[in-house]
Amino acid sequence: MNPPANLGRRRAWRALRITATLALIGFVIHQAGLLNEQGRREFVATITDVDVFYLCLSLLVSLAMNFVSSYKWHILLVSRNIHAGFWRLFALYYVGKFFNLFLPTGVGGDVARVYELGRVTGANAESLASVFVERFTGVVTLTVVSLVAVAVSLHRYDTPLITISLVLFVLATATVIWMILDPRPLAWFSRTVTRRIPALGGIAVKIHRTHDIIRAYKDNTGTLWYALAISLVFYFLAVVNVWVSLLAFSPDVDFLTVLIAVPAILLIMNLPISIGGIGLMEAAYTIIFTAFGYSSSLALSAALLIRMKTIIDGVIGGLFHLFRGDRPTPSTRTEY
Repeated sequence: MNPPANLGRRRAWRALRITATLALIGFVIHQAGLLNEQGRREFVATITDVDVFYLCLSLLVSLAMNFVSSYKWHILLVSRNIHAGFWRLFALYYVGKFFNLFLPTGVGGDVARVYELGRVTGANAESLASVFVERFTGVVTLTVVSLVAVAVSLHRYDTPLITISLVLFVLATATVIWMILDPRPLAWFSRTVTRRIPALGGIAVKIHRTHDIIRAYKDNTGTLWYALAISLVFYFLAVVNVWVSLLAFSPDVDFLTVLIAVPAILLIMNLPISIGGIGLMEAAYTIIFTAFGYSSSLALSAALLIRMKTIIDGVIGGLFHLFRGDRPTPSTRTEY
């Protein structure tokens, strides 16, 4: 593949995502009724009549979610004899959120976590494998939870976007599981790439090393089941997070409805459509909660509150990154 053609494809994909982002923002503005005076008045009334107690509780729930995710990452690393320290990982989790604010893809923060952890431990392949497994156990849990939620609610709410998102997630999850368990696809890919571009042979070796470590996690079934259980706790907290965020703007929000709605929202939010999820998250909240009978102004207010908390997390991560320590962890091993 020649570089100009590859560059052209990247530019076309970037332009497509920018267009999708702007289209989603326009859709949300239209759905929330912000193009007419009555809709604007309703939205302003909703967002300004905030309950401070639930607002503060919402911030605490977000903190708990980050704590749980960092703990899962910590458990996965300890199972591989990588002792980076829980609080260091907690800080790096926030650093990842900082990079997610301005990097063009949703995995930019994960790349930053891999780099920062590898820098302090010297275990680059282990760092990459741990972040991948931490993320992927969450994806598997989300897929299962979403299947249950859709099965429960399909007879009442048949939203094609939810169904399409779920099908894509199931297919993607099954494909990744197959590629983890079966080394042949990666071997074929490495042979093909290195035959065409021999200079990439060293990178192929590193990829195989990381793949071997990821496969090694499956032999530690206790840790994997524990990680999946932690993921369930995380997604329960994610439901509580949305629930209290809605309660901050309206006292009449049913928890069971939110329990069914949140997995569908998270599925839609993970689609690689917009830049940094801008517009997509707000659209997901608006589509799902209006389908469940709530006002679009309430859905958008909750989405903007959660967006604000994401920015706050990113700012905290930026501070952690600015004042980070540079000494490597002596108890870890060096790779690459």
